Formats: sequence, structure tokens, C-alpha cells
Amino acid sequence: MGEGSRPRALDAGEIAWVVLLPCAALALAAIVLLGPPLGHLLFRPGSEQLWPPRWWEAQGRPEPVKQGRYVLAALAPLLLAGAVLAGSRRGLRMQPRRARALATAGGALLAALTVVALAADRSETTVFGPVTIAVAVAALACVLAALRARVVRERLAGLLHDTRGRGVAAVTIAALFAAAWLLRALMTDRLAGDVGGLNLPYTMNDAVAVLAGRTPLVDFHVIYAKLLPYLSAAVLGAFGTTIFVYTAFMAALDALALAAVFATFRLVARSALGALALFVPFVAVGDMVGLPIAGGVASPMTLSANWPMRYGGAYLVAWLTARHVAARRPRHELVVFFVAGLATLNTLEFGLAATAATLAALVCARRPASLRTLGPLAARAGAGTLAAVAVVCLLTLLRAGALPRPALLLEWPRIFSTLGWFSLPLPTLGLHLALYATFLAAIVVAVVRAIRDERDVVLTSMLAWSGVFGLLAGSYFVSRPDVQKLTAMLSAWDFALAMLVVVVVRALAARDWRRPTVAELLVLFGFALSVCALGAFSPPQREIRRLMRPLRPPAYRAAAERFVARRTHAGERVAVLVPMGYRISRDLGLDNVAPYGFMNEIVTRAQLRTLLDTARRERVEALFVPYPGSELLQEGDTAPQQVQALIAAGYVPAEAVSGILELRRAR
Repeated sequence: MGEGSRPRALDAGEIAWVVLLPCAALALAAIVLLGPPLGHLLFRPGSEQLWPPRWWEAQGRPEPVKQGRYVLAALAPLLLAGAVLAGSRRGLRMQPRRARALATAGGALLAALTVVALAADRSETTVFGPVTIAVAVAALACVLAALRARVVRERLAGLLHDTRGRGVAAVTIAALFAAAWLLRALMTDRLAGDVGGLNLPYTMNDAVAVLAGRTPLVDFHVIYAKLLPYLSAAVLGAFGTTIFVYTAFMAALDALALAAVFATFRLVARSALGALALFVPFVAVGDMVGLPIAGGVASPMTLSANWPMRYGGAYLVAWLTARHVAARRPRHELVVFFVAGLATLNTLEFGLAATAATLAALVCARRPASLRTLGPLAARAGAGTLAAVAVVCLLTLLRAGALPRPALLLEWPRIFSTLGWFSLPLPTLGLHLALYATFLAAIVVAVVRAIRDERDVVLTSMLAWSGVFGLLAGSYFVSRPDVQKLTAMLSAWDFALAMLVVVVVRALAARDWRRPTVAELLVLFGFALSVCALGAFSPPQREIRRLMRPLRPPAYRAAAERFVARRTHAGERVAVLVPMGYRISRDLGLDNVAPYGFMNEIVTRAQLRTLLDTARRERVEALFVPYPGSELLQEGDTAPQQVQALIAAGYVPAEAVSGILELRRAR
């Protein structure tokens, strides 16, 4: 019997390839068969539904089967990780030839999945087109060929060696690049036009509502960030409630989040120039342009609902986690989980994903011998989260004399996921499969490294963090899988990819860049695709010219202010539910007490009852709502059923001008 036919104990990495195919088959069967009953159990809408029916702002339907299958897909990596851990502890033995054959089959599966995912990427705006793919393949081939030369490898290794000068240069280049890139996030009132895009009617209006005395999680229902509006309100109060001030502050927060990412990359890569090489394409691919809009482009970093509201807190938590694992401050896990708790209260889905990712990262960094050792970690995580809750409770008590209402934290996640607001079917094939495979790979590599007791625990922990975060944050895409959500998920994808790139580069460097495996080639190909995204860079002079363009003032806001001013008097208690309604009412000195930003946020009967209860309790004399059919109004209107409900509650239509309908309390 030859040496290749004699069974031997397999390494954790070999076990991962051996169990990949059976685990994938078992997970797929569970997703197909168990997804529907699980979805109907967990995502049952009950009697609540989107309302009014057939209103364009209440589109969508519950999709419990899709949500149930996503839950199982997100849990599937636990099956693979558990199989690797069990096989390692029991000393799984197999003939080397058979193990190599299974590894080859697993690599072929990943390659086929990548090809299918790219071929099926036919969204409204193709993310990676044929030209980009061809350029990435050619660039990767050239780089691999060059790295076979010893002199090239030695020079590259010399460059990656950290010195003080290289560190300063890398940080400077990263800061200048990020600043130049983020110029595209700046907007002005004239560029935004008549309400415009970029989620500003929601996000900026929320900040002005806080200035007006509203308290998120108590008496004001916020779709996006629940805590960030407090900071935004302070900035707007100090520098003026203009779109430029708001977007400049959002861009500054984006820059801080990117600084956390760069610092995390530097800890992982152990090289400033290495971190720079990961950081530049991360910025580019994480802000890929989705759709053009008036005055600019709609991309993840220009939509403040994504950056900094969702990703900002998450990447701050990632950086703190990496520092903690690297034995730097914060020394105590309580601090990390306190920040993670604030991120969760700010944006529930991404904050929970970051918290779970931190738990996974710390477990992989410490390799607990038994489940009992997880108790103290869970206790510290709970204590940090409770501390964050206590701080928010104190804030709302001091501000509004009331505790936060948990129902308001869950309101919009339930509307998006369980009720299916603007839901879309999830394509069977598409680029999201490649993203999923990347997150899965990061988790499995982290588990393998933890079993092997690899010395670089920072890299191990951040592999786990990035994989878990990407999988759980993917619920954002699953609920409404359109091109905007897909491009928004590319940041999480590239964060995980960067960790895998570090693993692959170190492994290939140890082999003099020879005989790369299929999996290693796929990781490097993904990195080459992200480098190609740099083609979307807009030179600073172009962005400055965009900001300086001479344009007319927005017609809608001026007309709306004139109408509302004519129909009210200073200090009058009103509910202004038109786009930027809180900004309009603040400029006119009105006491706006609307519990929602504007009317198209009210998409259930329960939300309409909240509006009516507020109007009755606060003795609101006049309501101003969007009037359908206005040429000036580009977003949002009021359904006829909603108007009828307001009339039944005692409000009489008074006048309709400039896309706004006034309803006055009947005397």
C-alpha cells in the first residue's frame, strides 16, 4: 500500500475541505425544506398589514419563507464550523488522495459559484461588468507572474516593513484619499433641488426634529439612526440647518469611520503600507455608485442612512475589538460591548450584527476549552449592553421625562422584514452568492486558525468578526434585494475580503508565490475586482465645480414655506408632515409635534392611530400633509384613505397649494 493510500489524521484545514460538500448539501436541504415553516413561525405578521392597500407608498407583502430561509443560511456556517471542530477533536482520518480529491471538488464548487454569481449579476446597474472582470483577471495574472521573480518579492517585502516614515506617509495618503473621495458626499440646498434624494427628507429632518424638542424612541418615530440625530442636531443648531452643514457633518463622521477601518487594517496587516493597499480599494468598492440623482450620485457614502448611520458604529466596534485582542486599550471588554450596545440602539440590525461579531471574535481569540468559559464573556457583554441602555434611558429621562419605548426600536425592522414594506423577491442566483461565500470563508478560516492555535490572534479574531458581521448585516439586503442594497453590502464584503487577502498573501509568500490554490486565486481575484472600482474616483476639482454650480433655489421649499406661513402664526402647535417638515416649521417658528417625519412614513393603521392620538393629546390645530399630483413634490404624498381618516377624526380640509393640503380642526 502506497503512502498516499494510508489513512492519516487530517489537519483542521483539510477537514474543512472534506466536510464542505456534505455540509453544503445538508444546509441547502434545510434551507429549502425547513425555511418555510421556520419563516411562518418567526415572521408571522398577524393581523397587522401595510395600509392603505394599493397605495404606492405601502407597496410590498410579507415574505416569511424568504426570511426563514435567510435565517437558516446565516446559521449554516455554524454547521461547517462545528464539523471542523468535531473532526479535529476526534482526529478524523482519511486517505490523503481522497482528502485531496474532496478539496479539489470543494475548490471547483467555489469557482463555479463565483462564475455563476458574476454571470447572473444583471441588476439595474451591473456591479462588475465584463470589462471590469477581464481587467481584474489580466491584472491578477500580471501580478502573479511578476511575483515569481525573487527581486520583486524582496522589494515588496522591504516596502511592507514598517518604519516611522512609511507610517506617516501611509496615514497621510489614506487621509488625503478619503477626504478627496468624500467630497462627493457634500450637497447644498440648491444641488438637492426640490427635496432631492439622498434620504435627506428623512435623515436631516430627524436631526431638525430633535432640535424642535422631539425625542427619538419616546415621542418621535425614526426610520434610521435613533441616537445619531442628537449629535447632528447639535451641529445644525451651532452652524445652521442647511443641507451643506448636514452633509459636511455626515462626511466628517464617514471619515472617522474610515479612520477606524484603516487602523483595523494596520493592526491586522502589521504594516502601514499594507493597510493602505487594503484601504484604498475598500473605500472605492464600498462606495460603488448605484443610481444617478439630481445634484450628484446615490452611493453608500452619499446616503447617510448607510454611512455613517449603519456602518459607522459597526466599524468603530471592529476597531475597538481588534485593539482589545491586540492587548491595547480598551483593556476591558465592558468598554467594547458598551460601544456595541450604543451601536445597536442606534441602528438595530447592524448594531446587533457588530455585537454578535465581537462575541465571535473574542471566542476565536481565546479558544475556550468548554462552554462554561463562555459565561464570564457573556456576562461582560451583557453588562456593557446594559450600561449602554442605562445611558440612553438617562438621556431620554432628562430630555423628555420618559423612558425609551422598545416598540419604537423594533417598529421599522418589523415593517421592513415581517410586513415586507417595498419587499422584492430574492434572486436564486446573483452576486449575493459570492458575498455569502466570502463571509462563510472568513468564518471557517478563523475557526481553522483557532484550532491550529495560530499566533496572530488579531487576524484570527477579525476574520471571525468580518464573517459574522457580513452574514447578519445581510438582512438589510435580503429584505429588499435591489441594486442600492447590494452595493451597500459591498463594504462588509470587502472588509471580510481584506482579512482573507492577508491570509492568502502570507501563505503564498511562504511558498514564494508558487502553486496558488483555487481558493487563494478566488480571494485575489475578488481583491483585483475591488481595485478596479478605483476607476470611479472623481477628481476633487470636479466635485468642487459641482458644489459651485450656479443653480436656482429649490422651488418646493420656498412655496411650502410661503403657504404654511400664510396659514399659521408663530408658536402655533401644528403637525407638518411634508418633506423637510420640521425644517420648515422651525424656520417659521411653529411648534411642530408630528410623531413622524412626513406622511409616507405612515404605512400601517397603527401608525395612523399614533398620529391621531398625538394630534388629540397635543391639541394640534392644523395638519399639513403632501397633496397628490404636485409637479413640485418629488417624493411622498397622502393616500385618500388617510385623508378620510383625518377628516373622521375632526380635521377639515381647508386649502391645498403647492403640493400641500391643510386640514384644520373643526370648531
